[in-house]
Amino acid sequence: MREVFPVTSTSAITRFDFLLRCLGQIHSMQAFKRVCPFRNELHVEITAVVKRSTLEWYEATVSSFKPEDCSLEAQLRILVQVVDAVHVDVHRSQNVYNKLFISTVKVDYYSITYRQLEKLVADDVSTAMERVCGTLDQEGTKMTQSMGETLFELYITLKALKQYREFLPLKDAKALALCGFHEWFKTSIHKWLQIVHNKSCDRIRKAVEVDKLEHVDALSKHSSSAVDVTTCFNQVKEFWVQLAWPDSAGAFIFVTRLTADVCSAAVCYSELIKRKIERSQHGQENKHLTNQLCIALNNIEHVRKFLGNLPQDLDWKSLEVAMQESCGPEGKEQVQKTLNAQLLSIDLDLQREVKRMIAHLTDKMVYDLKKYIQHISLSPDSIHNDDAVSPLMKYLDDTLVILSESLVKANLDRVLEGLWTLLLKLILDTVAENRGVSVEFYGRFYYTAKVLVEFFHAEGAGLAVEDLRNEDYKALEEELRLNKCSSNELIEQYYLEKIGQQKTLKQTKFGRISVKCYYEASEQKLYVEILHAADLIALDTNGLSDPFVIIELCPQHWFPTAKSQRTQVKNKTLHPVFDELFQFQVTPAQYKKRFACIVFTVMDYDWLSTNDFAGEAICRLSDFCGPDKPSVPGGVKNVQPLILHLARPKPSEKPILKMLEARTSDREAQEFVKKLKEIEKSMGEGD
Repeated sequence: MREVFPVTSTSAITRFDFLLRCLGQIHSMQAFKRVCPFRNELHVEITAVVKRSTLEWYEATVSSFKPEDCSLEAQLRILVQVVDAVHVDVHRSQNVYNKLFISTVKVDYYSITYRQLEKLVADDVSTAMERVCGTLDQEGTKMTQSMGETLFELYITLKALKQYREFLPLKDAKALALCGFHEWFKTSIHKWLQIVHNKSCDRIRKAVEVDKLEHVDALSKHSSSAVDVTTCFNQVKEFWVQLAWPDSAGAFIFVTRLTADVCSAAVCYSELIKRKIERSQHGQENKHLTNQLCIALNNIEHVRKFLGNLPQDLDWKSLEVAMQESCGPEGKEQVQKTLNAQLLSIDLDLQREVKRMIAHLTDKMVYDLKKYIQHISLSPDSIHNDDAVSPLMKYLDDTLVILSESLVKANLDRVLEGLWTLLLKLILDTVAENRGVSVEFYGRFYYTAKVLVEFFHAEGAGLAVEDLRNEDYKALEEELRLNKCSSNELIEQYYLEKIGQQKTLKQTKFGRISVKCYYEASEQKLYVEILHAADLIALDTNGLSDPFVIIELCPQHWFPTAKSQRTQVKNKTLHPVFDELFQFQVTPAQYKKRFACIVFTVMDYDWLSTNDFAGEAICRLSDFCGPDKPSVPGGVKNVQPLILHLARPKPSEKPILKMLEARTSDREAQEFVKKLKEIEKSMGEGD
């Protein structure tokens, strides 16, 4: 039938239609029934003939393809050709022959031939695949690329053939031989994936080798290798789409493997492009090298953005749904956790590589940046700040014009961040190398830092202000702010910090002191009563101490006439009771300052050597001085006592002390530092 009445000939199909109609008419004639009384029904006879002819056609088709050799791969190639031929035949039977048989003799030609051919193909392919699996399971056996391609082609042709089951009646579509054909390829698929990965890596290496690190066109900022890499990854995506693995558990394993392979190839690409830059940098001008680095950065960003679409490209959503249906919510969660972890890991890897390349790029600027920062530091105090900073700003402006033209926005922001970090470090190093210089020096760099923030923010087109004002910037800003202060202002800042620390101080191992403070506004006098102390640390060999308390108003330059006062020494005790009253003359102008305070220093008396420091506490004067504070009948005697926890800080660790110490020509600064160092030196082992 297939040869005598081919579908390619309209006249042949017309003749075949007439033939079938004639058979139907003959079979219905009374004369035929009398002459052939024991004949089967026509549709039974035709069905038997169709089956016989289909088997003959299949066997003839298989015989017509002669193998090139007796190898397993040659036999697989023949199977691909056979399945292709069956595919064509099934298509013809569904579109042409079946309509003729049904309309003339009421025989479902398509169902008969499809089920028979599908079974014949399944038997032959399953037998061949058993041999393939047996061969691949042998130790040391590797799948060749051509074998992998042949198997993949066979899988695709079988998948296409299986899709014709949709045209069968529902009852006939069940339990077909090709229903689980994908299981035959389960062993092979990991080999396929390895072949796909190897091919991808080879293509990536070649792409990098031939890449001239030039823009692919006027509208793009990446080079040819980035395009080749994403094209390669697109082919991997198409491979998975064609595979359309029906088993959700198996699909999860394979998607995980595919994602890992794509990510691995992306990392490989970033390393290859970096090495290409490193090899080519010798003997090149800085400008040309900078341009190549920018293109390399854009290439990696181009690949990174492509990887961000993997969840859509590999259809993770459908996989999540399938795993949830088969394994419950845990299955969906496993898909999300595993695949997202892979994507996050590769993103971090690529960003680390980008940061290394940006560091390489900014390192090229270090010499020039140091030169312009040195220009600022060496500028005479008489020069205006704008003039001192101008060369640095011009250099940065010229550099960023080039970078903004060469880099995509994401990379430009990263370079700006790297450059910002570098600038902060260089300025901080310069400040650290110039301790104790003029206040104008620090004021100039304070101004420079503010100007740089505006420059890098670029009215919203650059980095965000919160990113610019990071921890490094805040540390530099504080360093400059303090250094540009006078010595008296630094001392005031020192006491402000101590007041703040006292407010947050909880119970300590150094004990506590109980005091009363009362300000008599009419007399402008501050009354201080030292009541007692408790749980002081032992600083003598007998396990006790001989404590006394020094009371002083600080800072001294703000209270020049107020002399420090002290209690009597209480011998051999850690819980001394003093009950002593002191008074100080304090004006409203003095106590209103936030830094104005009263310091209680507990010392251990030692008549053979210097006294030992046991601890200190501090109070802001404005806490109990001022018109808003109610007067108390009876004065200080009726004021509620204040319990202060003692601390034993090490002043030398404070940046302010180091700044003051560096001001060797400032007598007041040196005396302040000397006094605190003496206290620190007197600390015993109780700290």
